Amino acid sequence: MYRFATTMMIVAVGLGYQLANAAPSDDVPSVVVRFTDQDLAHINGVAALYRSLKDAAKTVCVAHDGPRYKVCWQSALSAAVARVDHPALTAYYRAQFESRNATIQIAQK
Repeated sequence: MYRFATTMMIVAVGLGYQLANAAPSDDVPSVVVRFTDQDLAHINGVAALYRSLKDAAKTVCVAHDGPRYKVCWQSALSAAVARVDHPALTAYYRAQFESRNATIQIAQK
């Protein structure tokens, strides 16, 4: 198996930022998250990358407050996971949100 470094810019975060702020594309904040394919070979690597993407989304959305922050953060994280386009990361991401939704549904009953 070959190993290469992939640089991931969360420019996709710009989507959430623009939706929440209508900023021109020149003003879109971004954070670079570096990882390798080897990192995604095990669940610990997938979880670590997910945490890094979450932290990056928090960093670029920090200027927002309340609901605008949540929209920015969710859009940024979703777009970043989609951009990595790795089945294990996508499954991990979905599991995180499905478990939250199940908890909310139980609490609402």
